[in-house]
Amino acid sequence: MNDDAKIYQEHRFALTRYATVLAGPDEAPDIVSAVIIRALEKAGGLGGLRDPRPYLMKAVLNEVRSRLRRRQVVSFVPLGEAAGPTVTDHHDNALDLVAALPPRQRAAAFLVYWEQHTPTEAAQLMGCRPATVRRYLHLARSKLKEALDG
Repeated sequence: MNDDAKIYQEHRFALTRYATVLAGPDEAPDIVSAVIIRALEKAGGLGGLRDPRPYLMKAVLNEVRSRLRRRQVVSFVPLGEAAGPTVTDHHDNALDLVAALPPRQRAAAFLVYWEQHTPTEAAQLMGCRPATVRRYLHLARSKLKEALDG
């Protein structure tokens, strides 16, 4: 197995999980494929990257943002539809609210709260500064609190 294949095997599940959180399960495989193909087309491929994980994570986020810009209209499918309010409904409502966050805020929330990265580590993966990640987290929490309280 060559370096490109080893790197892909090592990171594919994390990239797909990240893309799923950012764009949904239907688009995640296409997003990861587009990112990998683009990286392989560059001179040196994946093996030419000093640290492929941050590069690939940032590329997934950029691909999601690019696709959203091309669409110009974002629609989110509710994750759950139940007959009456239950604990599950509140959980599904929270997931729908998270899914409705802008991609950068959703990425920051996923990396820090689900993947348990520090804001500094998340910033490296997102290709921004730690203060920017903290700002995205603040905005995401504010939007979620407002939606849940209102």
